[in-house]
Amino acid sequence: MTALDKINAREWGRLQFPSLYMLLDKNKVYIGEAKDVYARLKTHLSTTDPKIKNWHEVVVINDGRPATQSDLNDIVVRREIEWYLNRLFGLNRYTVVSQGSRQQLTGLQKTYVDNLKQELDFLLEKEGLVTKFFARVREQEVDLEEVKKLLAKNGRDIEQWSAYKAKIDGQQVFIRPGSEKKKGWQITFRDVFKDALQSGDGALLVPRGRVLLIPFAEVQKVVGDRSRYRQNTIDIYVRFTEEGATVSYGSNTVDVSRYFLIQE
Repeated sequence: MTALDKINAREWGRLQFPSLYMLLDKNKVYIGEAKDVYARLKTHLSTTDPKIKNWHEVVVINDGRPATQSDLNDIVVRREIEWYLNRLFGLNRYTVVSQGSRQQLTGLQKTYVDNLKQELDFLLEKEGLVTKFFARVREQEVDLEEVKKLLAKNGRDIEQWSAYKAKIDGQQVFIRPGSEKKKGWQITFRDVFKDALQSGDGALLVPRGRVLLIPFAEVQKVVGDRSRYRQNTIDIYVRFTEEGATVSYGSNTVDVSRYFLIQE
């Protein structure tokens, strides 16, 4: 009896357990999904896949519930996670020999997938399988010297440059990486910074991830009512997502993905 048969006899029985799985061969990985993971793995054992002939280890991920109760019984959810894992292992310099495809998710599916991604990141890091994560890469602060090089590469004219303020293409630019909060990266406008925002003269440079250079006119849209500029401070929140980036103030949110200096 193989180890797989022992696990099936001890834990799965005749029930189907929707799962994600990873076949590992040193720095090579095949990632798949299945409604009945036992049947799928038996196929891999009996029929050698030329893409990963010498796999010696398998990682199976499910929520411990059979198909009739499992959130992973939804094939759209499984395929979205499969796509995410393909990209994640690629980010960690594995040779990924499988392919996945992005799925269209409902709000409920997206909530479940987002929560599961966080749990997977934690688990895979704990097991020593991955060390880099998209969320961290997306939000990692970029050295300002690298930002200058990026601006120059994009054909921008840098007339003045300091740690918090610059003049680029003739307009004043305020440089703020933000402070991490639950809502996102908090950026506080006060005094001269707030006055510049109110006038719409200038831009906000956020040196994180793919680096954002957001015109103040765009930030004004999310602040809305001009009476808010009478406050001592205005706090906005920048959030980085797989889809791009948003700026929010109160209940207002604006997509600012088109202002990345590095476009995917």
